[in-house]
Order: sequence, then C-alpha cells, then structure tokens
Amino acid sequence: KGMKRISKSLTALLMATVLSISAVPTALASNVSESETGQVVSHSEEWVSPNKRVEVTVYDLGDGFTATETITDEYVSGAQRASGTKTQTSTVEVKNGSDVAATITVSGTFSYDGSKATVIDYSHSKSIRTGYEETGWGTAKGNSGFLRDAYVSAELTVKQLSTSKSFSGTAKVTCSKNG
Repeated sequence: KGMKRISKSLTALLMATVLSISAVPTALASNVSESETGQVVSHSEEWVSPNKRVEVTVYDLGDGFTATETITDEYVSGAQRASGTKTQTSTVEVKNGSDVAATITVSGTFSYDGSKATVIDYSHSKSIRTGYEETGWGTAKGNSGFLRDAYVSAELTVKQLSTSKSFSGTAKVTCSKNG
C-alpha cells in the first residue's frame, strides 16, 4: 500500500516537472506584450517578390499617439533557405494625430546557417520633429543564443513640449538560426 502511494506521488511529481519545464521555452520566447507597445489597430503582411516580404503594423499608444511599424525582409538566397543572408529593416513612425512626431529606423544584415544567426552589419537612426524633445535613446545588438534570435534594436523616448506627454517607440530587427 505504501509503495503504491509513493509511486503515485512520484508519477504526479514527474508530470508536474515535465509540464513546468515544457512551458518555460514558450514563456521565454514570447514577443514583447501588446501592453508594452500599444494596442494593435491593424496588421498586414505581403510577399512583394520571391525574396522580399513587407509587414506593416499600426499601434495605438494612447493620448492621441499612434505608431506605424514597417518591417521589410530581404533574403539574398531566397526565403526560408537552410542557410544564407537576410537584411531586415524596421521603421517606426510615431504620430500625434496626423503629425509625425518621431521616426526610428533600424537595419540589420544577418547570416544564418541552421545552427546560429550572426549580425554582420547594422545601423540605426532617429529623427525628432520640432516641438518634441528627446529624453532617452538606447541601442542594442546581439547574436543568436539559447532561446534568442540575433537582433538589432533602438528605443527612443520623446516628450511633447507643449503638453509634457512622453512616449516611447522601439524599432527591432531579428533573425533566427533558420533565417
């Protein structure tokens, strides 16, 4: 009777452990939550040629601000090859109503081979309209690793001078080990 109880307890513990471990990669690999970037207003994605994909997402940042993110992927050897080179550009245009308040652009060229992705070239830029003031700017890049794609990113925080309202925008490009 005692062995049966121990066996059931060990089985339950083993199942709980397996479920916990299998949930970790999903949680760690998830993208930035919608609440951090704003609510998605619209999204579209289109292959404009066999080697080029364009994705456009519009976010509502609140207080009359919106952000339009345009990501362009260009594959040198064609999409979804086992190895190759990919260039990705992300432009985030933050608007207050219909006026462009700031623009952030990040570009990265990556090599990938099925086991890793590496940043081989990158750039980032920003522009801020008169009437707004930069209060923060940060950039980062990294090669692929455990549960992480290779990436290049830039974040800009801007304050509207007339209202003192602040907002942040982030442009990020990524490449997985498979492109």
